[in-house]
Order: sequence, then C-alpha cells, then structure tokens
Amino acid sequence: MAEQQNIKAKPLVKDSIILLLDIIMKYPVITTKATNATNNKLKEEAWKSIAQEFSAVTGDLRRPEQIRLKWENLKKSARKRSAFIRQNNLKTGGGKSFIPPDDVLVRVASILGSTCNGLPAEFGGDADEAIASKAAEAIVEVFDFQPLPEIVQGSSVVVLGGDCGGNGGGGDCGGNGGTYTPKNYIFNTPKSAMNKRRKLSEEVQRAQRDKDLGLVAYFQAKAQKVILENKKIELENIKLELEIKLMKQKINCND
Repeated sequence: MAEQQNIKAKPLVKDSIILLLDIIMKYPVITTKATNATNNKLKEEAWKSIAQEFSAVTGDLRRPEQIRLKWENLKKSARKRSAFIRQNNLKTGGGKSFIPPDDVLVRVASILGSTCNGLPAEFGGDADEAIASKAAEAIVEVFDFQPLPEIVQGSSVVVLGGDCGGNGGGGDCGGNGGTYTPKNYIFNTPKSAMNKRRKLSEEVQRAQRDKDLGLVAYFQAKAQKVILENKKIELENIKLELEIKLMKQKINCND
C-alpha cells in the first residue's frame, strides 16, 4: 500500500486543471490567509471535499495532498508570471519581451486577486486577526480614561470627578473639598519667538554699526596720513629751493 502511494501520479491535463480551479472556487476558505486553528480545520475539510469531487468527476483518484500541492505550484507559477509581466511593462528601452498567453495561470491570478500581484489585500490578508486584536486593544485603551474636570458655575476652581474623595478631600484629588486649582504654564508662544528675532536683529544692527564706525575711523586716519605726507614733500621742496639759492650766492661771491 505504501509503495502504491509513493508512485508518482501522472500530470494533469489542461482541462483537468481548469476543472480543479472551478471546484476550488466553490471553497473560498482555500484562498483566505488566516492561520487560526478553526480556519486550518476548515481548509483540511475543504481539501478532502475537493479531492473527492475531482476524483469522482475525472475518474482519476487523487489524494488531498496531491491536489493541494498542485494548487501551491499553480500559485507560484501565477505569481512569477505576474511579476514578470510587471517588470516587462516597466521596460523603457530595447523592446518588451513576448509573454505567451496562459489561460490557466490567468485563471489562477484572478482567483488570488491582489495577493497575486504582490499588493496588500484589503480583506483576507495575513494580518487581519492581528490588526483586529490591536484595534480592540486600542479601543479599550482610548475609552479607559479618567473623567474630565467639571467647572463649577461662578467659581474659579475646577472640581474633579471619578476617584475624588468626599467632603474630607480624600481620594486621588487631594486638597480641600476635592477641588483643584489650575496652574499657570508658560509655553513658547509666537510673542517670545518674535522677541528673540527682534533681539537678534538688534545685535546684527549693532555689529554692522560698529563695523561702519571702524571703517570711517580707518579712512579718516588714512586721509590724515596722506595730508602729512604732502606737507613733508612741500617742506622738502622748500629745503631744496633754499639750498639752491645758497649755492648760487656762493658762486656769485667767488666770481
């Protein structure tokens, strides 16, 4: 018996594969991605029913394991073909490759839906149960909050509800009579930001003014230096003229 089960079954023809796909479509649980115990049990029963129906129609006895393995291989081939089609459509140069038509894989891709194209499934994905559980926890966390403080008419204090004590001021509120006096908090308001920018602008203007004053003093000193150099040149010219006159007088006296 074991030797008969180990004998490899003959491949399915195209018509048999299409018949198998028609039978699989009758069992939506096969294409769901949930992996809980209940869903796994339903899948096992579905594969048994599919194998029985397929064997009865075709007259070829097939075990549920063989039918399931064939379906897994078809899914892999369909996803590989869809990925190749996407890559082929993205080509910009050299021409696109020819992809031969395949009715069987197209049918498998239509059964798989968005999961065949590598896109996140809106419903029936692997993370459905995890998302649902996290959503439930988030809802509990959102609604598990302390009651908001109530403002008493004609009063400047806030009365807290919930766990506050009675007249003695017990509970979590503390104080006298379960009242709470609001505190003043200082936030970084736009006014403080404007003040910072104004101070920075004043510092920049002060630095620019000091720079301008320094340049004025520099040019004034340079101009004064030029004036002194001109006076020095004038004095040297006067000295030369006097020396020339003295030399002329000496020459006249010798004559």
